[in-house]
Amino acid sequence: MFDIKLENDFDFSAREYADVFSRARASAFQCPAWLDNFYKLMPQSFGASPCIVTFRKDGELRGVVPMISRQKMGVRFLESADLGVSDYAAPVLDKDLRRQLGSECNLRQQFEAALGHYDVLRIKPVREEHVGCWQVLFPVDALKLEFSAHGVDLVPPFDDWRVANIDPKLNGQIKRKGKRWQKQHDVNLARLTDPTEVSAAIDELTKLRAGRFENDPIQTDTVQNFYAKVAADGANTDAAETWKVTSDGDTVGVVFGLTHNGRFLYLLIGADYDKAGRHSPGLQLYTWLIEDWMSRGGSNFDFTIGDESFKHQFGTTATPMSMFCVSNGWKGALVKRLVLHRMKKQGAVA
Repeated sequence: MFDIKLENDFDFSAREYADVFSRARASAFQCPAWLDNFYKLMPQSFGASPCIVTFRKDGELRGVVPMISRQKMGVRFLESADLGVSDYAAPVLDKDLRRQLGSECNLRQQFEAALGHYDVLRIKPVREEHVGCWQVLFPVDALKLEFSAHGVDLVPPFDDWRVANIDPKLNGQIKRKGKRWQKQHDVNLARLTDPTEVSAAIDELTKLRAGRFENDPIQTDTVQNFYAKVAADGANTDAAETWKVTSDGDTVGVVFGLTHNGRFLYLLIGADYDKAGRHSPGLQLYTWLIEDWMSRGGSNFDFTIGDESFKHQFGTTATPMSMFCVSNGWKGALVKRLVLHRMKKQGAVA
């Protein structure tokens, strides 16, 4: 028999979670460092509460479904642990539990009972390989989102890879500008491992991005603190990497990303285009990181969600993204209709 219940004070830093995460078909956005800091720092600032369902059998943790709950105008929303920072939503279920959930209706009923009443459920963004994992919990059709994730497989040697994958014109520009930059200036690229240096680099990244992106989440103290904590904790566990490039001693670029199962997931970049714009520091950073990641056995560079044109120029393949939207009762059905109508009007959902 499974013990399925809400554990809103669940410890994502505990060994039992690391064990089940290692057996699950989840993503880097469910790793211990990410979710531990997410629940400690994010929900309260967004008017949300944890909604964490655990599955145990004979005392052993077999699965965790990380969500949040929000009340808006008398409507209870259940949502994936997103809040604008998580690119991939996935439940953390081991293989045997996924199989049993897919075949035993009573387990899904126990799961629904643990959730309690909700009016609208929203799960997003979901990669195509995680759609089935959500459907064993909520057996409804997924809705297609109007954006994709983009990643490229890495096959060494790097010089051959860049010729085969990067747009020839762009590749020539990156090479030419990189050589000129390193000839004219003292350019240094470093992967930071000291937590204090990592936190300082995230602060620099935030300042470098200021004014460049509309509604940039990291410009808020809560989100900046969250990224800084994940970056510092992840540096100690190889779950995250923070890179800094300096030119003549001045910081001109910072990149932060997650790592998981051979995949580097690029999340944030900040660059000083006033000082180094003529050298295309962003494109140089992507190329240098790909080369380094490949040299350490990395098998994929994931540019994550967003359809920016430069991603295609790196030979990426688009992965469709989906969402789940489920309603309960007449109030939930009405709100769901309004939510989907607004998303369609904004071009966010098909």
